[in-house]
Amino acid sequence: MFRDFVSLSLGLLLACGSLLADSHGEEDRGTGLRPMENHHLGIPRDAFGERFLMSMSVIPQVQAATSTGLAGKVITFELFADAVDMYEDVDGLVVTRDLPAKRFVASFPIVDQDEDHVTIDFNRGMRRAFTDIWYSVSRRFNPFQGEDTYEIPGARVFEMREAHGGSQLVIRQSALLRSRSFLADTEERYEIRYFIKPYRPGDYQGKEPVRLDDPHVRFFETAARLEETTGRSTSRIARFDLEKPLKFYYSHNTPEDYEEAVRGGIEYWNRAFGRKVVEAERAPEGVTAPDAEYNVVQWVPWDSAGFAYADILVDPVTGESLHGQAYMTSVFAISGISRARVILRRMRALLEEEEEAEKEDGEDGEEKEHPAHAWPHSTVCRMSSAAFARQYAEGIEEILSNPEASEKAVLQMSRDYVRSIVAHEVGHVLGLRHNFAGSLTTTLDHQELDNWIDAYLKGEDLSEYKDDYTSNSVMEYQEFPASAFTGAKMRTTDTVLPHDRAAIQWGYFDDRGVVEDKAVYAADRDSATWDDVTVFDYGRDPLVSAYAEIGDAVRRLPSSLIETFIQARAPRDPRDRVPLEQVNLSASAVSVVGIGLRNMLRWFDDSARSLIVEREFDFVGSLNTDEVHMAHWKRLNKQVEMLGGIDRALFSFLPVKMSLDLKKKPQGVADAPRLDPDALVKRVDELLDSPAYAKFIGLDGKEYEFDEKEREIIRKRARVYFRKLADNAVLQACTAFASARRDLGLAANKKLADEDIVLQMEKRIIELASKVILEKDEDNRIEGTLNKGGVWVKDYRYPLATRQAAARMLADGNGSFSRWSRKGKSDIHGKLKGEVNAAFNIKPGFTDSQLSRTLRKWYLDQQTLLGMLPAMRPPSPPQQK
Repeated sequence: MFRDFVSLSLGLLLACGSLLADSHGEEDRGTGLRPMENHHLGIPRDAFGERFLMSMSVIPQVQAATSTGLAGKVITFELFADAVDMYEDVDGLVVTRDLPAKRFVASFPIVDQDEDHVTIDFNRGMRRAFTDIWYSVSRRFNPFQGEDTYEIPGARVFEMREAHGGSQLVIRQSALLRSRSFLADTEERYEIRYFIKPYRPGDYQGKEPVRLDDPHVRFFETAARLEETTGRSTSRIARFDLEKPLKFYYSHNTPEDYEEAVRGGIEYWNRAFGRKVVEAERAPEGVTAPDAEYNVVQWVPWDSAGFAYADILVDPVTGESLHGQAYMTSVFAISGISRARVILRRMRALLEEEEEAEKEDGEDGEEKEHPAHAWPHSTVCRMSSAAFARQYAEGIEEILSNPEASEKAVLQMSRDYVRSIVAHEVGHVLGLRHNFAGSLTTTLDHQELDNWIDAYLKGEDLSEYKDDYTSNSVMEYQEFPASAFTGAKMRTTDTVLPHDRAAIQWGYFDDRGVVEDKAVYAADRDSATWDDVTVFDYGRDPLVSAYAEIGDAVRRLPSSLIETFIQARAPRDPRDRVPLEQVNLSASAVSVVGIGLRNMLRWFDDSARSLIVEREFDFVGSLNTDEVHMAHWKRLNKQVEMLGGIDRALFSFLPVKMSLDLKKKPQGVADAPRLDPDALVKRVDELLDSPAYAKFIGLDGKEYEFDEKEREIIRKRARVYFRKLADNAVLQACTAFASARRDLGLAANKKLADEDIVLQMEKRIIELASKVILEKDEDNRIEGTLNKGGVWVKDYRYPLATRQAAARMLADGNGSFSRWSRKGKSDIHGKLKGEVNAAFNIKPGFTDSQLSRTLRKWYLDQQTLLGMLPAMRPPSPPQQK
């Protein structure tokens, strides 16, 4: 799934593939092309004018030498007196052959020739690197196809050989690449691999996708081509010819502990085909991806990569998939508790890097990008490294804090996770796109998934879950626990996830059941349309899911803090040990409160769109806007009811004491605890004495325990840290409420109700604003002078920025109608003004210049707030006639 996650110059692997004989199965006659002395290329004279298929991969020469695959080209060689030229075949690129067209690619100097062969310098001719990827995201014909190139100012062909029994020529070129449009003064180092084979497509029949099927299933597709005369754009889906053997080899370096999991992820797809189609076998020693003869699932030892990805070599004309590769990085392999902590540190480091990059970008408002990011990537399995690292770190922390997390249980969960990821990548090789709506169909609510995790770690019988699933497709980006559930289901049952089977049957056997059953589906691009189509989410109901994420984040805070100190106390290498006094903690860790609130409040906006809601309509447009709004409104109310009401859904977890009605318990999800600093410190104390942390396994695999002095450092730091977190959460909450529209109820009902969930919310927003603006800090006094006499005032609990955010929550434009908060603002104004006047015994003739510097600032701050909260004007007296 995950190339998912780092923005490196890594992309899909095209290539190197087994360009098989034609679909008749007749014996391949070889390329006729010959490697010559000094890595020159010999072309038989009878090969001029013949068609060849050339594909390319670019491989960055930094970090891991994985690759980005480029689109295949059908090419011909033509002989001239001074050179040999390469041209791209114009079939599918022009509407008529009546008008001659020649698409020039490159010109190669002739270094020798005889009556049989012409020898060319391939290296001197290939001075451009093409950037088109192997599949297309658009079905519209691109008239500029193939014109986006990188210059190659310097290069050397260092290997040229025949492969796959002589049926394919492989050329390896070490090159400097430079873009004219992006960082033109920067040169990047790559290897470019070329794969050339005679093009004989045979009788394979490609499948053209049907636009009406897109809401329910999609495969990867070739770049659009033109039909002659009509000019109609057509593309073909990527799929293998099942008349030919389809075998995957997992690389020889695959760890023994994960070999069965990798094999299981590959063979899972036989369930979708309904028969044995895919075979899995260990690759011979020395065979690594990319390889010209093997489909390889390559294990890459890279703990901080945070991604896996896959790729196919596709016939650009018919769409036949000829070869595929997948990379699995070791980041998914958590073989035990100590290694889990190592990976946790790697994921936290990724997050820190992302946050630092965001700060740098924010300094001048201009995004900075490393030159290695310049190469255009495909979007298959490409995901924010921060998004992956965050959910993975959260999942690992949850497991580590569970007292039932034995070495054996952690290893098994890791294997199941790997099995699920491998199945995802092999699904891509088979042609399937992502299905980011898969989690909307889960049969398990949040509480049930939590129960499964506990039972799993305890080694209990899980048979009651055999018919459940966390997603209808392994092609979803699932969070760690849900993905492990999917892998365990693959291991312990012979079932297949419903959309996986339906998609394979549609793509390979033209079964339209996936369309007729209106299967729930959303590809990558659909996340821009549907607000309930996101990655690494979980659950059928987005409001409930956001609430669950907030609750989980608050519950994790104590264990997350302890893990930070463990990483300092017991690193992988003793030279990296940090004194606990120097451990730094970031108060931005609870940003999930603000994010979760915004995700919930989004559904009160009449512009929010839900795939689950709108799929029940034959169409959505101006003719049925009212009906669609009403459907959204009903679903919103249902979710609020599931959570026990507005008070619990939106306010119960905030660290502000309010008069909330919390009698109703949430359904299918645990209570989100209040972010109470004192309660969190108490929980830290409890965890330090628990089996999970009283004695712990460090990142080096050794057993440790904190002494009493170290425990006191942790407790003391926790008190400060959780207080800062709570303050930050209040600011985030006020900012979220201040920026959220809530007009769905009015759009659905065409009138304001006397009592509905929006009115309840607005009452609590006014109460929250009052608490935040007026609460005093009993331990903080500001001293100064008034007319040279000593005076002190009790300061307010929250800083001015937070109180201003609270005031902005009451702005007219935020509410369900104009002046919705008029009385609330006036009441707060009156109380604040009264407190300020009482503090200085203000009388006529008072000016702020009478105050000393510190008190004057405090006074002016309050005046700023009073200006944001205008008092209601008394009604005008009736005019005398």
